[in-house]
Amino acid sequence: MKSKRVNKLTSKRGREATLLCRALRTWSLVTCYLSLLIACMEDAKVTQSIAFGEIAPQQLRDGFLPLEATASSGLPVFFVSGDTSIAVVEGDAVRFLKAGATTITACQPGNERYYEAPQVTRQLLIRDWNPNKKTQTVQFELPNEWRLSKDGTIVSLSATASSGLPVTYTLSATSYGFLSANGRYLYLYHAGEGGVAAEAYNAHISVTASQPGDEEYNPADNVTEVIHVIGDVFH
Repeated sequence: MKSKRVNKLTSKRGREATLLCRALRTWSLVTCYLSLLIACMEDAKVTQSIAFGEIAPQQLRDGFLPLEATASSGLPVFFVSGDTSIAVVEGDAVRFLKAGATTITACQPGNERYYEAPQVTRQLLIRDWNPNKKTQTVQFELPNEWRLSKDGTIVSLSATASSGLPVTYTLSATSYGFLSANGRYLYLYHAGEGGVAAEAYNAHISVTASQPGDEEYNPADNVTEVIHVIGDVFH
């Protein structure tokens, strides 16, 4: 009798061990499948980038500045001020609190389809107005349309300030071109360069002329010109 009980107990424990092993094997397979599924979902994500142009110097008396940036994913872009004692972000605009320099960073955190975009940071310089200084103005014009196949890839910039002080330029869309080191020329990309699409592109690019003033002159009001660029030159 005792031997039968031992055999039954041994058999029962053997079955339990077998069931436990099967359960562990099943759990291992499920865990492995889930891990592979998560890895596949991660691999299915797509990278994205942010287009956020340089910010021209601003005047405190203007109060605020609308911010424009786009993500290649089409997802909304968010902005962050580097120094909230100088300027604060309110939605898609930045409000000026005092004169000084800070940064504005454009962010896009991604979602289940897109990875987080690399952040783009631009400097924001805010200048005050002094009633004891002289005023000045900036004269600046650009052609309405620029076709690369006909006009070339270099646009000459020739703004002047009534004070005679040098003028600086800011480009809104750095994916379509860049400013020369001396600030006198706008170099436009051929189709397929600088992050633009490989096919011909059709873009409106803003260039802002600024004069920040000195010990004698107040800053001049910025002058922004928009040029319609048709990128129809290929490699």
